[in-house]
Amino acid sequence: MTKQIQAELLILGLILLGSARFLFVSHTRKDSLSVVPLVGFIFSIFNLFVFGFSSMELIILVFALWATIWNFRSILRLMSDVIVDHYDLRLVIISVINAIACGFLIFCVFSFMPASSDAAKLEVSETVDVCYGSFEKGFSEVKEPFKMTNAKIWHFEGNNVNPAGRIIVIFVPPKTADVGIYRIFLQKLAKNGYSVYAGDFWTNEGKWFNRIGDMPFMRRFSFVLTRLRDEKKFNAIYMANKNVLVQEYSYLLKLSKPAEQDIVFAVTEDDVAEVLKTVRELNIGTVKGTFDLSYLEDNPTKGFGPVENTDPVLAWHLGVEPDRSGYISSHLAVDVTDFISRQIIGVSE
Repeated sequence: MTKQIQAELLILGLILLGSARFLFVSHTRKDSLSVVPLVGFIFSIFNLFVFGFSSMELIILVFALWATIWNFRSILRLMSDVIVDHYDLRLVIISVINAIACGFLIFCVFSFMPASSDAAKLEVSETVDVCYGSFEKGFSEVKEPFKMTNAKIWHFEGNNVNPAGRIIVIFVPPKTADVGIYRIFLQKLAKNGYSVYAGDFWTNEGKWFNRIGDMPFMRRFSFVLTRLRDEKKFNAIYMANKNVLVQEYSYLLKLSKPAEQDIVFAVTEDDVAEVLKTVRELNIGTVKGTFDLSYLEDNPTKGFGPVENTDPVLAWHLGVEPDRSGYISSHLAVDVTDFISRQIIGVSE
């Protein structure tokens, strides 16, 4: 179970507790549990910033706000030290409706639960650095709470060490996804013996949408919406920001510190701006090959990542059956591994 799912269930649990309090809280006392839906609403706002804007987060946010509004008078009575001797019939009816709706949303959260993979069981180390900075001035790890971040760097490393040198994979997801969407896929690559560096970047150096659409928690949603509605506009945005996309790979390449005997491959999906080609041309002799996952014919959600595993809500919207087994993520890893193996054999020959 992912942290996002845990956070969503916590919020819905708080709302359910606040809605059902009339069943177990005795009268002639302060209505302390009336503030619980408000706490859930505050948490839902935090969720939006931490996990990003999505249809499920929006539904939970609106539902938490609705529950808070209906409990607002109770909160005012609590703040005024008013003793409750009975619950208003209208509040009871609304609370019953809210409790039923909350139960339905909890069912939906479990139904659309994404696949997860334990890196430890795969014998893969996984580190995540949350950073702030820019490509011009560099990035530094954020160590203070509530400080704005604009980069998240992932490093996956398997236990198998190749004495002949590392095989490094640098991966930047399409803007319609993030590294978390590809997490199982990247873990499998590390399991296969590769040193994997991946990154999400939300710097201000690109001009993507507008002030709201460019916010870190909104950017992925903006790209998904644009790609579904107007693919021509989506491609134009990518082309206009090609330099920024190239810098994302360049930063990961620098971070991986390839030695002379190491072999580097650059991987992405839906490379409409031919960024991989430019990255290889700029790093001749270092980057040995590139791979675009969207060229795989058996990739059912090209351009969005393996969402049937890791974003079932989007997969359902795209008409793809959600799958918690992680099959497509593992399959993509096998295809990339086969490609890299063939490239290495070709280089050695």
